[in-house]
Amino acid sequence: MMVMNLSTAGEWIAWAGVVVPLMALAWSAVFYTLAKRRELEHEEYRRFFEIMDHLGQQGGSIASKMAAAFELRKYSHYTEVIINVCEKAELEGDASQMLREEMLATAEYLKARS
Repeated sequence: MMVMNLSTAGEWIAWAGVVVPLMALAWSAVFYTLAKRRELEHEEYRRFFEIMDHLGQQGGSIASKMAAAFELRKYSHYTEVIINVCEKAELEGDASQMLREEMLATAEYLKARS
């Protein structure tokens, strides 16, 4: 059985030569993970608002707006806002009933998951 006896300065320096780089590596990994998480959260935030903006724009195809309404189901962090918008949106146009149905289905989906 090996016993560590750090009785000399050389043993302490050797031990520090192993521990300090490992601590720096661990700190670097934690910092990278936190930074990456913030980056992903910001990307999700940006994408959510792009989808909401697309739904709110005049014109554009109903099919793309239906797909956008369906895509909102991925953003459970914004459930309350999505449900409110999907239930209260005032839609006009030829195929607005199809979009209305998709938006209500999205609201119901999010209600069931929350």
